[in-house]
Amino acid sequence: MGKDSFLDTNIIFSYSNYNEQSKEVAKKCYFYIINKKSKFIVCGAVLDELERIRKKRARIHIEVTKKIENPEYSLEESFLISKRDIPFAKQLYEKFKSYNSKEISNFFKLDRKHSEVKVDKFLHTIVDEKVIPLEQININLVSKIHDIIPNHADCKILASAIQLQGVRAVFLFVTADGKDLDPNGYEYLKEQFEIDYPREKYKFPELHNLMFID
Repeated sequence: MGKDSFLDTNIIFSYSNYNEQSKEVAKKCYFYIINKKSKFIVCGAVLDELERIRKKRARIHIEVTKKIENPEYSLEESFLISKRDIPFAKQLYEKFKSYNSKEISNFFKLDRKHSEVKVDKFLHTIVDEKVIPLEQININLVSKIHDIIPNHADCKILASAIQLQGVRAVFLFVTADGKDLDPNGYEYLKEQFEIDYPREKYKFPELHNLMFID
């Protein structure tokens, strides 16, 4: 057994949605999980984000189905999806706009059900440890990370990993985030913490970013 793996949300979500047409990084996430070589750890912030993603995806599917039914329907004016999710909703619409809305609605439901079943199975039969419930996250630490990383959900997950690392042997922080948690960004974050908070002596887990690993 190698070092324990503290899993980011994107690893689990990619695993649950993987198929033969998936992108290479999703394939890496899928095979990282099915070829499990160490203990898998998830935190409360990841569980919370998985639930929020589930609800968000259902809302996007509802709105895309509405637009397929009525091409005049405006996704931009939707109250169900955020502005940040509109580009993805538009991509889905372009992909499926020539199909029957009822067929697409059923397809989306099956797609969500398949993903949710895989997430549930993963959480109940593959995960070894669930740590740091939401109410136990160090909000001060989240704020410090947020000064450098803009995504608040990422900050809560990383804060949880740092909290756990403070009382554990070194483990892997496993992600597929190419934006905020790329190797250079992670090193910068660690360096800034050493400069700004030398007394706290924060211990960081070892980054294992599948997007940058062959």
